[in-house]
Amino acid sequence: MSAEIISNIDGVVTVKLSGLFTYPEQLALQRATFDVIPERGKISILTLLDDFQGWSKDENWADVSFQEKSDPYIKKMAIVGAEKWRDLTLMSVGAGFRSFPVAYFSPAELDRATAWLMVD
Repeated sequence: MSAEIISNIDGVVTVKLSGLFTYPEQLALQRATFDVIPERGKISILTLLDDFQGWSKDENWADVSFQEKSDPYIKKMAIVGAEKWRDLTLMSVGAGFRSFPVAYFSPAELDRATAWLMVD
């Protein structure tokens, strides 16, 4: 699995996930993302699912402490990935329960996802 921030440009933090996503990787990614916030203030997040294989089994996935700390600093989240991951991914990020909009886009809609993040 690979989980990494691949860019931080104009207040948009781009994250790439590939393979099987593990809870320890999520923690590392959350720490890295939270480190960007003091530099930028409010950020938007673009998550790219590239050859994504889902989530590892771990009882800690229910931990929402990062969401509680980070949500006030996030404007929007766009997720770009295969259609088969849409529902599970939106559920896993708490779409509809977060204080900011979350939208899912197909890989062909990457430009649309990026444009959507830039509109206030």
